[in-house]
Parts: sequence; structure tokens; C-alpha cells
Amino acid sequence: MTLTVRPYSEGDEFAINDAFNRIFGCNRSIEEWVWKFSVEGAREASVGAWDGEKLAAHNGGLPAAFMVGGRRVLSLQGVDTFSLAALDRRRDWKSAWLDVMDFFAEVIASEVQAPLLYGFTGPNSIGHMVNRCRWDAAEPRRIPLLTREVGSGGTRTLGSRLYVARSIGDVESALDQLWEKVRHRYTSAVVRDANHARRRFSGHPTVRYHRWLVTRRFSSEPVAYVVFRTDDGKCRWADLLWDARHPGALDLIQHLSSRLAQQTGCGQEAMWLDGDPEAEERLRTVGFEGGPDPSGVVRVVRFLDPSLSAEAFAPGKVYTTMADADLV
Repeated sequence: MTLTVRPYSEGDEFAINDAFNRIFGCNRSIEEWVWKFSVEGAREASVGAWDGEKLAAHNGGLPAAFMVGGRRVLSLQGVDTFSLAALDRRRDWKSAWLDVMDFFAEVIASEVQAPLLYGFTGPNSIGHMVNRCRWDAAEPRRIPLLTREVGSGGTRTLGSRLYVARSIGDVESALDQLWEKVRHRYTSAVVRDANHARRRFSGHPTVRYHRWLVTRRFSSEPVAYVVFRTDDGKCRWADLLWDARHPGALDLIQHLSSRLAQQTGCGQEAMWLDGDPEAEERLRTVGFEGGPDPSGVVRVVRFLDPSLSAEAFAPGKVYTTMADADLV
């Protein structure tokens, strides 16, 4: 039977989620799949190769606005990428994954006018993504992981007392103002405005995100924003925006992280942080340390518009936090 490669159709999620759990050894609920692909345009950007009613390969697509060297473009992040050919011992499905990835780039991205594709992949798949799928616009980038053992830092500084943090909910318009203030600091980055925060951190069926907005004391002007996730014994910094003119704000955030980790019984604080050397330097002075994520995960990129700048994706140029990884 000839495989049919096509975009998502209503009801596909059950086969897709079952296959995802088999491939990755997970127990993701269908509610989590629905939440993840509730981003506008995500389901339409997801592709499967089907052998009748059997799924052979899949690639999901999460749309997001992306700043590339000062230019705003639509991007598609490839997620939940897999082939069932080996697991189901179907040699006739061997080409299904490549067919899916080609359809994703040549049909889906073209239809929605997304000139940028990117994703995060493990060490076993790097060669396939770069050599077979041509996600080779920039050198694969190992993402830095910084960690700190709980109790090894977090002391509140004098400068941090000039700032206050308040917990925020799903809708926080001040994040638009903060993004406009800080976006010049990053050569390339996913646009982290209020809409992005709402889409990324609202409504998860099982995860509670701790979201904080930092201002100067006696002021409503935002100077930093942070999102924490506390489970599996770790307090993870899911996202961070910081105006570097306010070092005390970052001092307050790291103090909040330390306290939250202790209150929730975490043994370690952890974050991805790339593309913000000022924040990294300051956090290393309060006990965070590390280097490339030992899991070996890398970011891979494909340009569908040759005018996009490869230099904007040079090592250390793309602002990256755990919010950019779809599983945190």
C-alpha cells in the first residue's frame, strides 16, 4: 500500500499520541497533547505519513514569531518527530520520516509563509536532521545547562531589595512593554511578549507554572519576568526576560528560585541559558555552573528564505531558555 502524507485531520491525535508514548517511553495523556497543540495553527502545521489507518511517521509544528537580526518572521518549531518503521519492523515505511519532513518544509511552511524551521534533537538524530532533511542553515548548537544545588546560593543582596516581584496570571499586558524594552539585547529569539507567555504557560492539564513579574519598588514599570516549574526534584527556570540595566532584579529572581526550590522540596535549580552572557555571568557568581547540556541535545535550523542571516544563528547568538523546549 502506498503511504499517504498529509496534514493533521480531526481524530488523528489518538494515533499520534499513542505512537509518541511508544517511541519515547512516555505516558502523555491526550489532554496534554490537546494543550500542546492548542497554539493557533499548530495542528494544521503537523504532518503524518499514513498506511491506511496506521501511522508510520510524524512531525508536529508549533508556530511562533521569531526575531532574526531585527527582522520579525514566522517560524515553525518541529516537535514530536518520529518514525515507527524500526519499532514496528516495517521496512516499507523506511522513507516515511523523510517524506514527512519534506512535506513539512516544502508544503506546510510554504502555505503559511514561514521562512524559518527549527527544532531540538538528540545526538542520535543530528545527522539525519542535518544531512537528510537539510536543517543545516547554522551549525547545530549544544544548549548550555546551568545548575545549582539547593542551599548553595540564593542569598538576598542589598540591590535586590530595590525591587519587588508579584505573581501574575494568564493575561499580563506588561510583558509587551518588557519585551519592547529588552528585545534589542538578543540577536535572535522567539518573541516573548504577553501573547507568547499566555500560549506557552496557560492551561496545562497537570503542570503548575510559577510566573513572576519584577518591578522597581514603588513603580509599575516591568524590568524582569521569570517562570519556574517545580517537579521531579528540580526547580527549573522555564523562561526569563531581564533588563540588564537592573542587576538587582536578577538578584531578586535567583533569590526567589532558591526559596521556591526549598519550599517545594527540590534538590537542584536548573536552566537553559544561551544568548545572554550578562545574565550568565551574574548567575555564575551566585553558584550556578555548567556547560553544554549533557543530554547532547542541539538546536538545528533550516532557512526557506536565503536572505535570512546565518550569522544571527552563530553559537551564542540565539536567546534560548527552557521555554523554547516544548517538553518543559
